[in-house]
Amino acid sequence: MNASSIVIRLARAEDAPCLHNLHAASVRGLCTGHYSEEIIEGWLLNRSPNGYLRPIERRALFVAEQHGHIIGFGEATPGTVIAVYVDPAHIRQGVGTAILQKAMIMARTNHNGPVRIEATLNAQVFYERSGFREVERSTVKRNHVDVPIVIMEHD
Repeated sequence: MNASSIVIRLARAEDAPCLHNLHAASVRGLCTGHYSEEIIEGWLLNRSPNGYLRPIERRALFVAEQHGHIIGFGEATPGTVIAVYVDPAHIRQGVGTAILQKAMIMARTNHNGPVRIEATLNAQVFYERSGFREVERSTVKRNHVDVPIVIMEHD
């Protein structure tokens, strides 16, 4: 894939079912080596396409498309990169980098300090290569499970 063929655009309400499916596929496909099945399934429990509508309405969620197909998405607010997810079939092709670049632009808008992210364990090296550094290890509660994460910052 040519990274220049990736189109980044704001997500629309009609994208929500695709985002939901891509999110689950990404977590199941890319996090398996770092998280147990119990954590992954607990993390994804009770998710629905409707959960993407609020960030879409706030214009905080965007998608990466290639040839009209959504292959990844990101979310950011001032000071924070909230999400970078890539379809497992499209990893190591520049999609995650394109999404992170857009997320960083959004995170720096109306924000002067470091940009933070709560990175999954499998994504830590990706963020380090992009200039993030580990601040601390923590967990986030997703339904009934604690998901280990790495809190990272980019100056």
